[in-house]
Amino acid sequence: MRPDSELLSESLGLVAPVADQFVSSFYDRIFAGHPHVREMFPADMTQQREHLLKAVVALVTNYDHREGLVPYLEALGSRHVRYGVVPEHYGIVGQALLATLAEIAGEHWTDEYEGAWARAYTFAAEVMHAGANRGIVAIGEMAEAA
Repeated sequence: MRPDSELLSESLGLVAPVADQFVSSFYDRIFAGHPHVREMFPADMTQQREHLLKAVVALVTNYDHREGLVPYLEALGSRHVRYGVVPEHYGIVGQALLATLAEIAGEHWTDEYEGAWARAYTFAAEVMHAGANRGIVAIGEMAEAA
């Protein structure tokens, strides 16, 4: 069995040449299936698309050293609380990510890739959720102090 880091990197290589298409399809998929989340995003999605690509690349390139990703992902999760992200949104994003990767990679997509991405996303979502929970507690403590 090949390491997830290798599978992630290899499969990202299938998508990288059409990164703009990947990002557009990802957000189109989310907004089509869950139009209520559209209001959480800016009208101009240019910067948001760059943030997504940066996060995906960071996850893939650092997956062998996940402990180094934890502070980044926790902070990301904490920031997402301010945008109204709730636990259910992590599932929406995960499903959209896997479906979009499979769509863009087409016939080259494999069960191995699917499994590696599912594990990587689960890791990232769990760490972000933990960071979000800490962010919620901090906001509550600040409100109580005021």
